[in-house]
Amino acid sequence: MIHKTFKNILWAFCLLISLSISAQEFDSELQLSNDDVVYWYRICCAMPGMEDHAMTDYNGMTPLCVYYSKVFLLPTETEEYHSQWKLTAGEDGKVIITNRATEQQINSASKNLAGFNSDGSTAIGNINATDLTNGDTPGFNIISLGDNAFKLESVEDDGVNRCLALAEEDGEALTYPETGESSSIIGWKFFPVEIETGIGSAKTGNQVIRVNGKRISVSGCSEWQLFDVAGEEMPRTVSLPTGVYMVKMPQKTVKVMIP
Repeated sequence: MIHKTFKNILWAFCLLISLSISAQEFDSELQLSNDDVVYWYRICCAMPGMEDHAMTDYNGMTPLCVYYSKVFLLPTETEEYHSQWKLTAGEDGKVIITNRATEQQINSASKNLAGFNSDGSTAIGNINATDLTNGDTPGFNIISLGDNAFKLESVEDDGVNRCLALAEEDGEALTYPETGESSSIIGWKFFPVEIETGIGSAKTGNQVIRVNGKRISVSGCSEWQLFDVAGEEMPRTVSLPTGVYMVKMPQKTVKVMIP
């Protein structure tokens, strides 16, 4: 009993150190993907009443948009791959945002803010979309706004620091707030949808951790355990409070956030 208690305390202490390092390095609890683990997020608008509108790569979603790759803010289903994104390390601490369905990256330069609508017709003034690229963007700085919201900013070639913001496809041109409020058009909330582990490893196979509402499930692995931040084991079938949890599998342990 003493050995088990000591083991739990040590494990929780190591976890807290890990969380502290992550918060210092990225100014958030957002998880960057790598060769071993991929975290898929649904990135939603932080404005009240718009929380179900997610960044969506519109390319290929309709016959009218198979040639012009843009990202819109759309009320898509949670399972829609066009609305799921991973975060990876870019240049100088920046973060690259890549779409799951198309593998396109969100361009950190505000090109073509006037040009074409999603149906190919000419737009007047700013359109409510931004470009995607095949991999030549340095990425964004992700800055916490508080209240679990973040802004995505980048300094462009003209030296101006701009924040990524979207609106509904048929909405009006964007108006940026004077300050970076967490509930403004520049605020984003990252909702974890799925975590893929064991990628590229024939030994461990491909395990998939899914976050469905307040529940965590794992496929591709039957022997897994769920722990809270204090190191206490949790039932695998319960609805979980908001917080950080650890999914422990035979080959690795993965941190999972419940928003």
